[in-house]
Amino acid sequence: MIDKTCLGIPLFDTLMGGVYRNRQVLCWGRAGTGKSTLGLHFVNQALADGDRALLLSGRRATDTLIVSESFGMPFAEAVTSGQLTLLEYANLITEKASSSNVMLPPQAFMELQEIIATQSIRRVVLDTVLPWVAIQPTSRLTEHLYSFIHALDRLDATVLLTLPKPVSNAAYMLKNKLDDLCPVSIFLDSTPTGERSLRTTKYLGEVANLEKPVAFAIRSGKGFTAPDPVVPGLKLADAPPQPPTRTTATPGEVVPPAPGTAARRPIAFSAVIRPPE
Repeated sequence: MIDKTCLGIPLFDTLMGGVYRNRQVLCWGRAGTGKSTLGLHFVNQALADGDRALLLSGRRATDTLIVSESFGMPFAEAVTSGQLTLLEYANLITEKASSSNVMLPPQAFMELQEIIATQSIRRVVLDTVLPWVAIQPTSRLTEHLYSFIHALDRLDATVLLTLPKPVSNAAYMLKNKLDDLCPVSIFLDSTPTGERSLRTTKYLGEVANLEKPVAFAIRSGKGFTAPDPVVPGLKLADAPPQPPTRTTATPGEVVPPAPGTAARRPIAFSAVIRPPE
């Protein structure tokens, strides 16, 4: 029987029934659409389930604690108890590698494997996955990604991978190949006016509910949540009657111009936080 576990976002879990346990979930989208926040929910679900989790990101570990606590997630307590490990990419990327924008060295993944195995970690977030997969030349990309995903399979952990929205042909190739290898893929989007949406673009073995955008909001104290209900505007027939427009004035009075006659105005990795041994 195929085993599933909650992603940690009720809007998604109710619709799709969770994600596949011990497999990968790809979450991609533009900056600011909520990928890192989704990662926090993913970790928080592990804490609620009593599992150990690891979060590796470019954000400082202390900043991660501040943000998580603002959403009501007890990350600081989990770190102290040993249930959560926070790692920073700055600890795995040497200064030389960082300046030359190359991917992480193989020993970095071996170190990550060791931490996951010795601490019996069951959920992992790689926010972002780029330092592991941004390989050159791209002719080796397919082989590298296949090996990388199978290495993740051997971790016996459910893994969330975040990825920026592609902006080049090479980036689209990378995203598409990860899509092929990950059983679940989620796209986060937002409009210029602030409306956010989540679309499940791939769910292996499922066809229902795919590509249907689900609206959401991110709020302090809650994180991902349902958006405020839309209040329809007044219909023209329901609008209150307006007084007639006057075009003459008594002495000393200023009368505004009639509608349509006014001129338009321009619209205006550092530290690592690990549980005690």
